[in-house]
Amino acid sequence: MRRRAGVSAIKHANELDDKFRRLGVERARFREEETQKQLQKFTSQLERFAASHRDGIRADPELRAAFHAMCASVGVDPLASRKSAWGQILGLGDFYVELAVGVADCCLASRAHDGGLCELSALVDRVNRRRSSAVGQVSADDVERAIGALATLGGGWRVESTGTASKSNGDSARRPNGAVKMVRSVPMELSDDVNAALAFAKDTPEGRATTAELEESLAWSRARAEDALEAAVKLGVALVDDQNNDPGHARLYWFPAFRADLYAG
Repeated sequence: MRRRAGVSAIKHANELDDKFRRLGVERARFREEETQKQLQKFTSQLERFAASHRDGIRADPELRAAFHAMCASVGVDPLASRKSAWGQILGLGDFYVELAVGVADCCLASRAHDGGLCELSALVDRVNRRRSSAVGQVSADDVERAIGALATLGGGWRVESTGTASKSNGDSARRPNGAVKMVRSVPMELSDDVNAALAFAKDTPEGRATTAELEESLAWSRARAEDALEAAVKLGVALVDDQNNDPGHARLYWFPAFRADLYAG
């Protein structure tokens, strides 16, 4: 017959459990302190790097993007405030404020043509054409950050991807190729079908689509294709071309967002 554990044995076991718990807490605290020390050390090194390579970071888009990635890894935001230590070291706050103004100018200048929707890559090209060689070129990453600053002001500024596969109304919207980043400078909501039409037009040489082409490529009904294209027209992101009035010619829908030749600058 087994003897039941005595009071002293139970007390001893409880004391051991308590010691192990305290030891676990101490080890967790030690690890946290070590991690904080490493982060502080890395942050200090990052500050020294920023101070030593200030001109290079401001002039080189690739180095600037890599620097932002390093900052993000330790939770540092060099754009948080122009009055912060980071803002004083780099002056990136002023850089992105000035870039945001340039981005807004380009988008507003083309809004009458594209309805406030354009490809990010095309916008980067237009912004760089307006910038002098003295201030240097910018990258898509820079323009996205500038748009992020504009987004805080409202007005619908944002960068979104279009062209990814989706389903709508039980049908498969099989969109050509991969996603493309689009910049919106007006408050608008595009349906899945309008996005599918945009993606199709993007992959055509002339940036346009017809009802019949959407029917064939996306396996849609004629009514669905017409609704998507007419919705794009109402949103201002597509234009109707009825110049070919012959019965054998279909109505063309042009998407200015994919027509770089329409932009003067």
